[in-house]
Amino acid sequence: MTQRTHTQEQERAIGVYRRVTEEGFNHGSLAALDDLFPPDIRECQRGFPTPDLAGLKRHIPGLCRAIPDLRLEIEDVIFEGDRACLRLVGRGHHQGQSDPVPGSGKPATWTSSTSAASRTAGWLSTGDRRPHGVVEQVGLPEPPRWLMKRMMKRNR
Repeated sequence: MTQRTHTQEQERAIGVYRRVTEEGFNHGSLAALDDLFPPDIRECQRGFPTPDLAGLKRHIPGLCRAIPDLRLEIEDVIFEGDRACLRLVGRGHHQGQSDPVPGSGKPATWTSSTSAASRTAGWLSTGDRRPHGVVEQVGLPEPPRWLMKRMMKRNR
């Protein structure tokens, strides 16, 4: 991979992404998120309780309960001005209850693509965690559509 020179703002953003990944997700430190994000962050991942910092902070503990050895790693960061696209890989073992799905003890690996901007409106992040792929990896049948719709409504 070719090493590129980043602007000072891009270097700062990379540091924030790494801290969010390491402290927020890998160690479950919700207090770290208060230091890293403005209150008006927009976290727009499907299934989050609310698309803001409070929703992100409510989501992480459930994820950590379901996958207690969760490990997210940033594989790539691509910048275009103040916008970035990140590719992350998540790994862990599905040990705990996740909504109606009991822990299976099986390993799971998934990718997530997130885009972020750090100007006036705070941060905007969208991710694709491919939950059905994880469901298949841990040996569970894909939930019926009606159940997925009900879960999505409950998480709003």
